[in-house]
Amino acid sequence: MKEKSWVKNDYTVVCMTSDKYLDALRPYAWLMNRYWVPNPRVVVAGFSRPDFELPSNFEFYSIGNFEDYPIERWSDALKRVLTEGPISDVFVFMLEDYWPTRDVDTEAVQILVDYAKQFNYVAKIDLAGDRLYAHGADLTYSTAGRLDLVKSMPGSPYHLSLMTGVWRKKHLLDSIQPGWSPWDVELLGTPILSHNQNVIVLGTRQWPVRHTLAFRSGNSNELKLDEILQDDVIELSKLGYLKPWGVEYEPEGEAEG
Repeated sequence: MKEKSWVKNDYTVVCMTSDKYLDALRPYAWLMNRYWVPNPRVVVAGFSRPDFELPSNFEFYSIGNFEDYPIERWSDALKRVLTEGPISDVFVFMLEDYWPTRDVDTEAVQILVDYAKQFNYVAKIDLAGDRLYAHGADLTYSTAGRLDLVKSMPGSPYHLSLMTGVWRKKHLLDSIQPGWSPWDVELLGTPILSHNQNVIVLGTRQWPVRHTLAFRSGNSNELKLDEILQDDVIELSKLGYLKPWGVEYEPEGEAEG
């Protein structure tokens, strides 16, 4: 993919991970740098540092000891990242199993980052299709440049969704409590965010970022590759990045025995 020299990206992508999911970082990083061009600054927030090198546009931020943050204290780790980590007031949030599957509309991402910076009352702008298809979304809310903005209704399910999106740090912090799992953050954080009449959650019709969920229901032992292009699966297999899940490269036509 050619470099888009006319596109800037003055934002940081924050990717939350944990020791249990470190192996997912290699395919995540490879697909990010393949499809998110120009490559953004990515801060991986986790616990133990991976025993492999990440690309030069990636940096690792350690939250602390993995043992101190069991799954039911995931929100505590997130709060620490938001208050102490090397991220700005407006940033893009992802998880390590959000593996890009198509070219990212990076110009659109920058437009939305700039929009969120301009309007302090914007809590989140969904970059995937989550809010576009949410129940009761206002599909004619406004525009930002060439993008059609949709407004998530406060009463809609998963109003505080952790799908890839642009977040304002303060509003995310105000919406979560200590002692929550990632599923609690979405379920219990939704009514808190919904009742905050001073903020809004947006999405777009254009769906700038398309990615799969490599793991479903938090099961890191079972990898889902059905939404990833076969050529990408082959390349990742050649690199050995899928080996932890038993997926190895087998040259076509190679006979056994």
